[in-house]
Amino acid sequence: MAISFQKHFKAYLSIVLIYAFASCTRPPELPLEPAISFQKIEFKEIVEVIGQTGIEIRTGLLSLSFNIADGDGDIGIDGGETGPDFNFIRDNSGEIIQFGQRPQDPPFTCVDYLIESLEGANGIDYNEDGDATDTLRIVLNENRFNFFIDFFVKKNGTFQELDFRRIPESANGETLCGEVPFDSRIPCLSTEDNPCRDLTQNPGPIEGVIKYDMQSGLFLPTFRLDTVKVVFHMQDRALNKSNVIESPEFTLASIRVN
Repeated sequence: MAISFQKHFKAYLSIVLIYAFASCTRPPELPLEPAISFQKIEFKEIVEVIGQTGIEIRTGLLSLSFNIADGDGDIGIDGGETGPDFNFIRDNSGEIIQFGQRPQDPPFTCVDYLIESLEGANGIDYNEDGDATDTLRIVLNENRFNFFIDFFVKKNGTFQELDFRRIPESANGETLCGEVPFDSRIPCLSTEDNPCRDLTQNPGPIEGVIKYDMQSGLFLPTFRLDTVKVVFHMQDRALNKSNVIESPEFTLASIRVN
């Protein structure tokens, strides 16, 4: 008999431009702000067997497809364009604030703090105090991502947000910092060798469909039989924000595919 367990960590994201039409020979006829609309959402359970052990790892793949149109085609960023992912909050002497140091600071969440020991194989001693075991106060760079997605679960007839960004730890007590949220960077939508440079040098309207895949062990145990919806938006390289789209409500069973 195979032994199975749920994988409660890392959200694997992949982004596929299903099709697109772009042109640099005609003037933009579309707004410069990205315009998006919902197309479909699908769920698939993925079972991976570890070697000869017979142990199964079960994860869920949630695939969101949406239409996109942008007047100058400046969709996409790479990792080096948005600045640092976060900045430290420091006291008057310039020292980085640590968790629990000030009563006015929020409780621990992955949004508000960085754990040194999670950075690299042996951690990084950011505050240079001789160890890499501190939990440090940070403020996130809101523009480090260009695609943002929120999850809502229906409870007693009302949808309530389940904020993956602020989940402090998994069921086994291990932190999920660095593993969620499901926000991400959509890459530059060009087939050139240097796609982001191509977009800036050859602006033109673009229309297409983006398929956004999210693979995680969180979906199955978290949502179970719940009724769920997702709300999402994006922004372009000029930081123009798109409209906000809300999916139809669904259960994992209702959108399940083989």
